[in-house]
Amino acid sequence: MLVAQRGVWVLVPAVQQFSRSLPALTVPCRWDALQQRLLQTAAGKGDNALPARTTLIRQGALQTHQLGLELSEETPAETEELSFDDPTQAFKTKSTWEIARALLVLRLCSFNVLVDNSLKLMKVGQSFLGRRLFEAVMRATFYGQFIGGDTEKEIEATVRRLLNSGLQTLPAITIEEDIGDEMIIREEFYDSATQFYLDSIRLLARLSDYVEVPLFQLRVTSFLHANLLVIMSEHLDSGCPELSVENLASGMTEDNQDFHVSVLTDQENEHLRNTLRRLNAVCRECAERRIWLTADAEYTYMRPAMTQLMLATMFKFNKKQPLIWNTYQCYLKGAHDNITRDIQLAKELDMCFGVKLVRGAYMDKERALAEKKGYEDPINPTYAATGEMYHRLLDTMLHEISRQGNRCKLMVASHNEDSIKYAVSRMRDLGIERNDGRVCFGQLYGMCDQVSYPLGQAGYAVYKSTPIGPMETTLAYLQRRALENRSVLSGIRKERDQLWSEMKRRVAHPRSWKNVWSD
Repeated sequence: MLVAQRGVWVLVPAVQQFSRSLPALTVPCRWDALQQRLLQTAAGKGDNALPARTTLIRQGALQTHQLGLELSEETPAETEELSFDDPTQAFKTKSTWEIARALLVLRLCSFNVLVDNSLKLMKVGQSFLGRRLFEAVMRATFYGQFIGGDTEKEIEATVRRLLNSGLQTLPAITIEEDIGDEMIIREEFYDSATQFYLDSIRLLARLSDYVEVPLFQLRVTSFLHANLLVIMSEHLDSGCPELSVENLASGMTEDNQDFHVSVLTDQENEHLRNTLRRLNAVCRECAERRIWLTADAEYTYMRPAMTQLMLATMFKFNKKQPLIWNTYQCYLKGAHDNITRDIQLAKELDMCFGVKLVRGAYMDKERALAEKKGYEDPINPTYAATGEMYHRLLDTMLHEISRQGNRCKLMVASHNEDSIKYAVSRMRDLGIERNDGRVCFGQLYGMCDQVSYPLGQAGYAVYKSTPIGPMETTLAYLQRRALENRSVLSGIRKERDQLWSEMKRRVAHPRSWKNVWSD
C-alpha cells in the first residue's frame, strides 16, 4: 500500500513546478488538494480509493520489482519464458478510447510526409486553428498518447493507471534547449531549474521507507547553455588537459572562484563555475538522500562535454556506489568505443559506474547536420546495425556487472522485444538476479506497453518515463516520438496488431469494458 504512494510523490513536484514557472500556459489547479487526493487514493482512502484487489496487485506485483527487494512467492518462476504476446494483459488498464487513440497515432506515424514535417505542421496548426482548437486536436492524438498531462484529471488518471499496472513513474521535464546563434546566458533561469531539481529530490526522498533507491532523471542543458557544451566539446576533441575529469570535479564546490580554464573566455569561465556549483548541489542532495540520478543524452555535438561533466560528477560522488549514471546512445557508430573508454577510466579513477543504454532519438537531425557540415554521418547505417551495437554494449555492461557486483548498474532503456529478451537471457546466463538492484528496464509513457506490463509483472524493475507539461513545452518532444515510431516499424506493427486484437475482443465482449477505466 505504502509503495503505491511512490508515483504520487514523484509526479506531483514536476506538476507543481510547471504551474509556478509557466502560469500563462497551464490550467489553474489546486495542486495541494490534488496531492492530498492522490495520496489518499494510493493509500486506499477517500472516495477514489483503489479497490482491495488493486492493493493485492501492488503488494504482490509492484513490491517484487522494487530495486533490491525480494521476489514475492507469486512471481513467475525463473525458468518461465517471458512473453509479450498477450494484448489483454498488456492493455488491461487502458480505456477503449485510449486504444482507439493509440491506433490512430501509430497509423499517422506511418506516413513519412506527416512525420518529416510534424513540427512545422504542429506550429502551422497552432496558428491556423487557434490555441484552444489546436490543443483539443493534440490532446485527442499525440499529446494525449505520449504526455502524462497538465491538468488535475489527466494527472490523476495517469498515476492511477501506472500504479494499477505494477509500473514505476519516472518524471521527465520536456523543456529542451538547442544551440543558437548567440550565447545569451540567463543565470537566473538555470538557478531556478536547479532549485526545482532540489525541491523534487527532497520530496522524492520521502519514499525512502518504502523504496530502497528511487530514480530521478536529469537533463544537463537544465544547468548550462548548450553553446558552452559545444565549445567545451571542441576543446576536448583537441585534448585540453584543463577539462579533465579530475580538474572539472575539483571545481564542484560552493567556493570555486579560483577555478579557471585558460582556453575559455571570462564569460564562459563564469558560466562554467556556476554550472559546476549547480551540478554539485543536485548530486550532493541525491547522495545525502540515496537517490540515483541518470542524465539524459542529447545531441552528438554536445556529447563529449556532457559525458565529461557526468564523469566528473561520478569521480566525486560514485566512490562507494553508482549514484550518477550516464546515457549511451547505441545508434552512434562510436558507441562501443565510448563506453569501453569510460569503463576503463572509471576503473583507473576507482569510481563506480552507472549506465542507461538507449538506441537514440535524434537520428534525422544528426544526419541532416552531418550532411550540412560535411562530416561523416555518426549514425549506424541501418536499424539492424544499431540493434547489434545495442546487444554489444549490453554484453559489455552485463559482464562488468557480473564481475564488479554492485559497483556497476544498468538501465536497459529499450522498446525492442528482442533486446529485452536478450538482456533477460544474458542476465540468467551470468547469474544476475532480476531483483538484486543491478539491472532495471525503462520505456516511454505511451509506447511499448505490451513489453512494459509483462516485464513488470514478471518481477523486473520497470520505469515509465512520464513527460508532464503544457502543450507549448512539448512540441519538440512529440516530434521525436513521431520520428522514433516511424523508425521502428516492425515493433510498431506488432503493437498496432495487438491493439486491434484487444479492440476486437472488447467489441465481441462489451461486458468486459466495465473492468476497464474510462476517461
